[in-house]
Parts: sequence; structure tokens; C-alpha cells
Amino acid sequence: MQPLELQDYRRVQPLFTALNDTQPMSASVLAGVYPGRVYVDDVAAPHSALLLTYIESEASGVWAFLVGDPCNTAFNRDLNTAIFRRTIINEKVPMLFWTCDPGDWGGKIAEVFNPLPPIWFGRDHYIARQVNYDWRSALPEGFVVERMGDALRQRQGLELPPDVAATLEKWRELECAGFTDRGFSDYGFVVLDMRCEKPTISSWATVDFIVDGRGDLGFFTQPDYRRQGLGTIAVAAALEDGFGRGLQQVNWTCDTDNPGSSHTARFLGLERIAGYQMAFLLLDESRHMEVFRQFSQSG
Repeated sequence: MQPLELQDYRRVQPLFTALNDTQPMSASVLAGVYPGRVYVDDVAAPHSALLLTYIESEASGVWAFLVGDPCNTAFNRDLNTAIFRRTIINEKVPMLFWTCDPGDWGGKIAEVFNPLPPIWFGRDHYIARQVNYDWRSALPEGFVVERMGDALRQRQGLELPPDVAATLEKWRELECAGFTDRGFSDYGFVVLDMRCEKPTISSWATVDFIVDGRGDLGFFTQPDYRRQGLGTIAVAAALEDGFGRGLQQVNWTCDTDNPGSSHTARFLGLERIAGYQMAFLLLDESRHMEVFRQFSQSG
């Protein structure tokens, strides 16, 4: 298993064709507009490939995309060794989330995870190509919608939720690292509750990993503000902005047992196109086995 240099990413593009259509995370790394690493079995003619990236930081978990020939025993063995010796991930990484093509890695994912059993869980994939929701009319009195950026970070008296603060810091770091010059253009919106002395962020939505007219949607509503349509407003504002600036498709995935998020997606007209299985690997063996038993019992 060998690392691939950025200028050679084009060599693995054919292996990632199926995933890149629905997983902008992998597509943005291969396009060079988002950080990540690619490993292959053969630099000159790859048959199997692994792509590693993250959403907030590696300390929050690494997302792994595994494509190509799943019956490549030497590659699977080298990958297994590299994971557990942490030669391709740092000591801060608590877990890896795996999306594969083929979806179950040809039944060979156990070779990669050995000696730990894979933990599989269901995901639903949705696509938005337009937004028809008038979020401005739905915005309750005392609430405003604002773009995520430096102005939000500098707003007097505003306490940023950890996820929002981490996202803004990541964007700043990527800009400093030159990714904006390469085409990095992720963005987001928040819904602010202005009714109290200090404004409060009630919900937010981001469109990340933007490349080739596609992006990936993420959103969240604070517990005290749920069931008021505020998450829907944040999502609609983000979709409207993206489509207005030339995006053709926004992807969104969620766990199959997340009915609240699925309801928001359907309400806004997102189209469910497929379900798929994702695996995860906790690098603390005892914790992994505890979660495996929980999933086994619930299944």
C-alpha cells in the first residue's frame, strides 16, 4: 500500500466514479480542494484505493472511502496493519467511518478490521436539485438568518455552539493553507434568536465539500428549538444560496433511524435515491466490542 501524490490523483478517478456521484467528500479531496490522503496498491496502475479525510478534524473521526478490487489480499492485509499500527492515522483518531464500493467490500471488510468484527449500520442518501420553500415567510418574529463567517464569529455577546465554532475554525485554517485558492468554497447559515438580551444560535446548516457543481448538506437544531421549523429554515436558506450560485445538486445522508432529519428532507422536497451500509471501526478494542454487542442485540 503506497501513498499517492496530489498530481497523480487522476489515476484513481475511475475507481471512485460511483462514489463521487453521491459522496462529495471523496470528490473534493480528489479535486484538490479539500485535505485528505489517498493510498493505492500500485501507483502506476491502481486496482484498489483508500481515501481518508475528515469533517471537523481527525480527532473527531476519520472518514474512509475504499474502492476497487476487494479481493486484493495483499492490499487488505497492508491496510489492516497500517490502521492498527497507526501508520496512516494519528494517535488522536478515535474511529473510522467506512464507505465502500462495492458496498460490502465484497465480503472482505473483515480482513481489513481483523481481529475486530465490522459494525454495519444503515444510511439513506437524499439529493436536492431545487428548493421551493419560502423560508422568509416561515421565519418567526424575533429570528434572523445570517451567513456563517467572520462577521458571525465577531458578533458581540454571541456564544458559538462547539460545532459552529469548529466549522468556522476549519474554514479559516483551510483558507490559510491555500485551499481557497484551489477552489474550496464551503459555506453555511445560522438562524439567530434575537428575542433575548444576547442572541442565540438556534439552528444551522452547511453545504460542504463543494466540487463540480455538487455539495454535501449538514444541519442541526439545538434541542430547545426543535419542532419549530427552524432547522428547515436554515436548510432552505443554504440550498437557496447554493443553487443561486450555480450548484446543480446537493447531497445529504443520514442514519436510517433518524426520522426527524428524514422528515425535514422530505418536507423540503429532497429525493431519496438509495439506502446503503456504512461500517465503523472504533480503535479502542473494548469500546468497539461494547458497541458491536449493542448493535447485535438491537438488530
